[in-house]
Amino acid sequence: MIRSIGLTESERLVRETTLECLADCADKTDAARHAFQVLAGLGILAVPLAEAEGGMGEGLGNAALVLEPLGHHALVTPFIETVCVPAAIAECYPGFLPLQAALQSAAGGGAGAVLAWMEEARGWSRSPRSTVARRQGEDWLLSGVKPLVRWGGAAAAFIVTAMADGAAGLFWVPADCRGVTLRNHRAADGRTLTDVVLDDVVLPPDSRIDTGGGEDAIDYALDAAASLSMAEAVGLMNRLLEMTVDYLKAREQFGGPLSRMQALQHRLVDIYADVECAWSLSHDAACCLSRDVLVDERRKTVSSAKAYVGRLGRRAGQEALQMHGAIGMTKEYPLGRYLQRLTALSLDYGDSDWHLGRLADALREDAR
Repeated sequence: MIRSIGLTESERLVRETTLECLADCADKTDAARHAFQVLAGLGILAVPLAEAEGGMGEGLGNAALVLEPLGHHALVTPFIETVCVPAAIAECYPGFLPLQAALQSAAGGGAGAVLAWMEEARGWSRSPRSTVARRQGEDWLLSGVKPLVRWGGAAAAFIVTAMADGAAGLFWVPADCRGVTLRNHRAADGRTLTDVVLDDVVLPPDSRIDTGGGEDAIDYALDAAASLSMAEAVGLMNRLLEMTVDYLKAREQFGGPLSRMQALQHRLVDIYADVECAWSLSHDAACCLSRDVLVDERRKTVSSAKAYVGRLGRRAGQEALQMHGAIGMTKEYPLGRYLQRLTALSLDYGDSDWHLGRLADALREDAR
């Protein structure tokens, strides 16, 4: 395995500690929730935060060291949504104190804030249009619908994207605020998805998070989410490979274990190559998660990686399922949980086609 190449000693320590910790949690009842609390107690959830907030102070990309092990054990947690995405926004606007408090709470395993950015009939477009904040005296009046907010059912507050004064803005909306209605749905991978309905929600003047540049902050936060979700996908792909190897070693047919068949060995090698390639791409994307990196460079790196890793994950899942045969289709066998999560991650924060389109637009702009 080449995934330790390029990591510092402290980064390797974080990754190995997380792997060992999650191995102890995997057999617990409600393993994902238990693992999330254990990681919080060890301070690992604070890894992507600044040193003053208990983190490593080396940038958002370090969250990949936690997300790959989480994927390896198929533990679905709100780490990206409640810690990583708000941390990206806090990096843009460090003076907004409610956001800092929510980050501290989430890193400690408590309720945090999540970004509500999607809009109905807008696909993966990141710019708000139908959600509008208009002035009412000194206050703001916020209206709109934000569908499918990840982990919205357990959030203490929402970071809502909306058009305000002709530009994209970010607003702090407590979940119990008057005029906010939540409709929760359960996704196939176990997450809570929430439709947030904002019906003339009155917000105080200081509820606006951004001080300008809201569009860039939204883009940065969602690039962080897209990039880090790929690290989790790599963990899922790696475990799929391990499960398939173990199954082929144990399953006997034609007078011996299936693992002796050269054609299947070649297919396993292809999955291994895909896993390592996916890690390299996701690592490159994670390294671009800094405000010091040029925006165009970050967008191209994240989109090229997201487009490719999504397809690699799909291929790895299909190969693993086919080599398992009928047992892979049963509800009791864990392979299905990995495939469900891989599918969900391939669609989160823009699917392969959307990111390919954004990459093509960037390359055409460069060619002019």
